[in-house]
Amino acid sequence: MLSSAFYTENRRRLAEYMTDNSIYFVHSGSELESTHDENFIFQPYRNFLYLTGLDRSGAILFISKLSGKVKETLYMHIPTEREQRWMNLTWDPEKMKAETGIEEIVSIEEWDARVSRLLVSGRIQDCYIDMARWSMNYAPNKEQEMANRLKNIYPFLSMHNAYAFVASMRTIKHPDEIAAHRKAVDITEKGVRNMLANMRPGMYEYEIEAYYDFVLKSNGVKVPAFHTIAACGQNANHMHYVDNNTQTKEGDLILFDLGARWDYYCADVSRTYPVNGKFTNRQAQLYEIVLKGLKAAEDAAKPGVVKDELQNLSKQVMAEELVKIGKIEKPEEISRYYMHGSGHLIGLDTHDVGDYELKLQKDMMFTLEPGLYFDDEETGIRIEDTLVVTDDGVDILSDSIPKEIADIEAVMKH
Repeated sequence: MLSSAFYTENRRRLAEYMTDNSIYFVHSGSELESTHDENFIFQPYRNFLYLTGLDRSGAILFISKLSGKVKETLYMHIPTEREQRWMNLTWDPEKMKAETGIEEIVSIEEWDARVSRLLVSGRIQDCYIDMARWSMNYAPNKEQEMANRLKNIYPFLSMHNAYAFVASMRTIKHPDEIAAHRKAVDITEKGVRNMLANMRPGMYEYEIEAYYDFVLKSNGVKVPAFHTIAACGQNANHMHYVDNNTQTKEGDLILFDLGARWDYYCADVSRTYPVNGKFTNRQAQLYEIVLKGLKAAEDAAKPGVVKDELQNLSKQVMAEELVKIGKIEKPEEISRYYMHGSGHLIGLDTHDVGDYELKLQKDMMFTLEPGLYFDDEETGIRIEDTLVVTDDGVDILSDSIPKEIADIEAVMKH
C-alpha cells in the first residue's frame, strides 16, 4: 500500500467537500461465493481503497463533520481466534492505524448504536454515500441497502452521492500512484519478453500465456490487472476473447492484451507479434498502419487536448493509409475494420473512473489503443500503450515493450 499520508490527504479533501453537520460512509465490499466452500478472490471497492489503503472485506469508513470538526472511524469485523487460525485473518489495529492514518478502529457490531446516537441529536442534516451504479438492473449493493435503511429510519436526512467527487479526485495521479503504475508496467514488460523468448508455432495460446503468468507470480503479482487476451489468427478479431485455448500455427499473428497490477494500480498494454518471429510483407504493411495511428495520437497528446480527439486522429491516419493500399475506397469505410474506442483512463481500475470528456491534465494517466481487424485476412492488430501526461506531452511508460517491427524481430530471433 502507499503511504498513510496519501490516504490521509485523500480523506481531508473529501471532508472539505462535505457540508458542515454531515456524515459520509463507504463500504469496502463483501466476499462472494464461487462454489460450495470457496469464495472468489476479494476485490475491494476502489473508492474505499483510495481513501484507506485497506483491502479487507466487510469494513466501513465513516466520516462525520460537526461544527467544522472532522472525525474518522473504521468499522471492521474483528476476526475470531478460529478465523485467525484457519483463514489467516490477522488483527493488528495498531498497524492498521499506522498504515491508514485513522485513529479509531472499532467493531462493526457497534455501527448501529454509534450511528443512532449521532443521528438522534438532530444535528446531522446531510448524509453522503459512495455508490457507483452502472445499471438500474444491478442488485442493491451495501451502500444502497444502508442508505435506504437510514433514510427510512431518519427521513429528515438529505442523501447525496459522493461517488463522482471521489472519482474526480482519482483522475489526477499522485507521484506515488504513478510510481506504482511504473512498477506494474515494468513487470508487464518482463512478462512479455519472457513470452517472446519462448514462443514458437504449434504452442497453444495458454502455453504462451503461462510464460507471462510465471513472471508475474515471480515478481509478487498474485492477480493481474485483468484477464489476459492471447488471441492468434481469427481470434484476434474478437475484442474480448479470453479463452486462450487455440493452437497457434506457422504464419499466425498473435494479439496480446495484458497488464500486471501493483498495489492495485494497473498496467494495460496491447501488442501484436508474429508467432514465428517474422512478419510477412502483408502483415508488416497492416501492422505499420496501426503503429502509425498510435504514434500520431501519442505525438499529439498533451495538456489541454480532449482525449477523444486523439482517437479521431488515430482513426483519420489509419483510414488514409488504408485508402493508399486499396483496402478501402473512402476514409469513412474504416468503420468496417475499426470498431472500438482508442484508449481509456487507467488507475486503480483498468478502465478507470473519471470524466472522459475532460481535457488532459498533467499527471492524468490513460491508454491509447488503435486497432484494425480483418476477418477476411484472419488478422487482428492492436497496439496499446500506458501513458502519463507531463508538462508538455506524455511519458509512454510502456514504450520499451517492443512494438517496432525491427525490434520485435530482433528480440524474437532465436
